[in-house]
Amino acid sequence: MQNKPEPDSAKDDFSDFCVLLVEDDEIMRLSLEDRLRLESIPVHAVGDLSSARKELEKGEIDLVITDIRLPDGTGIELFSDISIRFPGIPVILMTAFGDISDAVSLVQAGALDYLTKPFKIGEFISKVELHLSRIADAQLTLDTIGNDNDVSFKAGSGHLGKSPAMRRIERLVARLRESDSSVLITGESGVGKEVVANLIHNNSLRKQGPMVRVNCAALSPTLIESELFGHEKGAFTGAARQRIGRFEQAQGGTIFLDEIAEVSPEIQVKLLRVLQEREIERVGGFEPIPLDVRVIAATQVDLDESLNSHEFRPDLYWRLNVIHVHVPLLQERREDIVYLARLFVTEQAAKSGSKVLGLSREAELQLQSMPFPGNVRELRNIIERAVALCDAPWISPSELLIQDDDNHDICTMTLKKSIEETEQKAIFKALGENDHKINHAAEALGISRKNLWEKMKRYGIEK
Repeated sequence: MQNKPEPDSAKDDFSDFCVLLVEDDEIMRLSLEDRLRLESIPVHAVGDLSSARKELEKGEIDLVITDIRLPDGTGIELFSDISIRFPGIPVILMTAFGDISDAVSLVQAGALDYLTKPFKIGEFISKVELHLSRIADAQLTLDTIGNDNDVSFKAGSGHLGKSPAMRRIERLVARLRESDSSVLITGESGVGKEVVANLIHNNSLRKQGPMVRVNCAALSPTLIESELFGHEKGAFTGAARQRIGRFEQAQGGTIFLDEIAEVSPEIQVKLLRVLQEREIERVGGFEPIPLDVRVIAATQVDLDESLNSHEFRPDLYWRLNVIHVHVPLLQERREDIVYLARLFVTEQAAKSGSKVLGLSREAELQLQSMPFPGNVRELRNIIERAVALCDAPWISPSELLIQDDDNHDICTMTLKKSIEETEQKAIFKALGENDHKINHAAEALGISRKNLWEKMKRYGIEK
């Protein structure tokens, strides 16, 4: 710690990025990992190819640094995997002098950079910070997104939210700009899966084409084939004229298949063929119709369970799951609650002509303490109702119509969850009763100021 330079106020903050370090030499791996953490750069360090693949599947990685020689494979294999399954994640190679030709070939094939061992730790950190800076500078340029059910925003520096998880999704979307790969978006109801789908489309080279949305759960099982693929006149009783299906409507653009887990096994087979052959046949038709459509699917169902129970075809799953985007629960990214609430207030006030200017500090604290089982959709509804009911410039807790949660059944919660909720409520109460002064609130709680700061950071509670 004594050798660490004084912090530079102009130094970039990389704390919401995540580096994957793949190095089988334990001493070197620990040394590089420690230095990255010393520079406040989050890192996952592993020693083999298998572990690296598992870390990549979690969807948290922004930059990969890998040795070429690994005990169960090579960095070349890892680079190939990333190119296919995680396009756009930059890769820096570490190589011994004798393997430089391999590293140069990979850089020519699209790898970001390479380091020749032995290298100086300063050179290593400089390269990492240089490339993280370039990733940070790759802003999304996006006009407007949205319909009545979407968050409207201009994407760039964390506009999906302030949390590292949502900023990571933005960076992934930026990397997908020139990709036509299928995308599977997972997450519970109300987290914003359609918002992410819109963002992917509007930031892609297909943004001038249509974005066709299909709620698979809302389509009649007897009509879903006709809805998706269209039908010819006379194909079945009631088919009085030709119908163009949703896939054809999406030509040149994107089709968003929401609740994909709800489609029947028969339709799954037909969707698999569409993805494999890139063509459809209308019901009652005989001529294949070529497709130029990017497919984005979404589900709130755990598809791993559906695969195990044979309710969802594994071959279709892998065709859809080329790129995986998981949108976390709102309660897992509490930094986003007030940010999104303020956005919704501005949006709703403008739409309704309301004089409401924003949320009071007490209302924001109240929102931060809520569990939000309905996620972002619930938050939006609460704000819409509050704006409609508020007669003052600032929304107070009473307009939020928040029900008393004291009767919540703690027996249905884990002990850890129960303790965390109790702790959060105590912090909110202490802050409110002490005019949001940290010293006084900490004293009232019987903990140190530093301890209180750490807890507030963990729970996403703003001062």
